[in-house]
Amino acid sequence: MGAGPGDPELITLKAIKYLQSADVIIYDKLIPRELINYAKSSCIVKYLISHDMEVELLRKYAFDYNLVVRLKNGDPYVFGRGGNICYELSKDGIDCEIVPGVSSVNSVPAYAGIPLTFSNVSDMVTVISGVTQGGKLFDFQKIPNYGTLVVLMGSKRVEEISNGLMVKRDPSEEVAIIEKGTYPDQKVHLTNLKELHKFNLTSPSMLVLGKVVRFRQLLWKLS
Repeated sequence: MGAGPGDPELITLKAIKYLQSADVIIYDKLIPRELINYAKSSCIVKYLISHDMEVELLRKYAFDYNLVVRLKNGDPYVFGRGGNICYELSKDGIDCEIVPGVSSVNSVPAYAGIPLTFSNVSDMVTVISGVTQGGKLFDFQKIPNYGTLVVLMGSKRVEEISNGLMVKRDPSEEVAIIEKGTYPDQKVHLTNLKELHKFNLTSPSMLVLGKVVRFRQLLWKLS
């Protein structure tokens, strides 16, 4: 179940309904504590220490309880491993339902005043994970050299990612660095690709590349 990108008010009504009726809720560090307050008094609330235990823990509770909720940041099917998890659980005959959440991919730039598309400026959006499963860098040769590019999960390897991006993108291209998007302490830094390596980022962070970044100066007060 998707919890949204961080602002607790961005959770869906359906998600709240399930939180209120859940027998077990499993969450992690990216989930606002306010959302856990929806749980009924008899609900088992479990903090997930390691994602390596995720499937095993869900499997354990699913055999003993009727409604087990795995509460994930953003949307579980957008870089949330939701598909992988449901696939593994289905092997044991465990029924899964996906409750979509507001994805950070579009909501975090919106909170920063950056439209991912804009008429006659950008009519294409590409979303990648800077670091793939297993810690490998994304193959930057695959990215397009135009349009808006959103890079997730790259805060710990900024210099490598910036060098990789310059294989296909103009070094002078505008970049927005959005740290802790939609949270009260959200920070936005504007730079260009060749200067990106100078920044030390906190997690979660997102990079947005492209001409749409320039609209931040005009639109952020509307967010």
